[in-house]
Formats: sequence, structure tokens, C-alpha cells
Amino acid sequence: MTDTTIAYLPFDGDADGAMISTTADTNKFFRALVRGEILAPAQLAEMQRTVEVPADHGAPPGTHDGLGLDWTPLSCGGGYWGHSGDGFGYLVWPATTSDGRSAVTVSLHSRPGDEGTAVRQIGDVTALVDHALCSFRGGGTP
Repeated sequence: MTDTTIAYLPFDGDADGAMISTTADTNKFFRALVRGEILAPAQLAEMQRTVEVPADHGAPPGTHDGLGLDWTPLSCGGGYWGHSGDGFGYLVWPATTSDGRSAVTVSLHSRPGDEGTAVRQIGDVTALVDHALCSFRGGGTP
């Protein structure tokens, strides 16, 4: 018998696919981050200085990218901070309102190989996040 498995290396999803956590801990981390409980104010401000993501990038319209944080607008006004990631067989989409009061992390056990299906999946995930956070009326601006 020959072992043909390879060790998992997080090269598939780049650095954003390398975090290992539970959804509850991911929510706790992002809430503490945006509340200023982890970094000095100047460091957090640098992370939150953003540029608009081009429309052809696949992010929801109006998304802005910062240094390790993305800001995405909500349909109910305001927006959320997060940084999604994926790897072999999973996708994680954390989202925290600008005040850190509300957070949700969607974790999926699959990532479609078909591009059209993957685009629909991201659309469904972002709609779920939008619905969850709008239920709590989160917000903020980039």
C-alpha cells in the first residue's frame, strides 16, 4: 500500500484560507477587532482605509478592500467588516457591523468547482449575511 495523501498547505485559498477556527470564535475575533480591543487605534484605522473593489472582481457591489479587512454595504444602510476565505472544500464569510455589536459567520463545507455555481453560491452567502445583519440594523461607512 502507498499513502498518496498530501499534507494540507493553505496555498489554495491564499493567506485568507489559512485560519482555523469555529464560527463563534471568528465572530468574537472580528467583533473585538472592529471595537478596537485588539489593535491600537492607528493600526485599526490603517486596516480600515479602503479602496473600491472593481466590479469584475466578484465581490458584492460597493465592496471596499483594506489591509486584511473588507467593507461591504448592507441593503438596509451602513455596511459590515470582514474577510472571507476558502480552501479545499470550504468557504467562510465573516461579517461584523462597524460598531461590533452584530456579527455573523457563514461557513460552508463545499466550494463549487464550476464558476457559475460558485458565483451563485457567493451571491446566496452575501444575501444571507445581509439578511442576518439587517435584522439587527448594523451599519457604518467605509
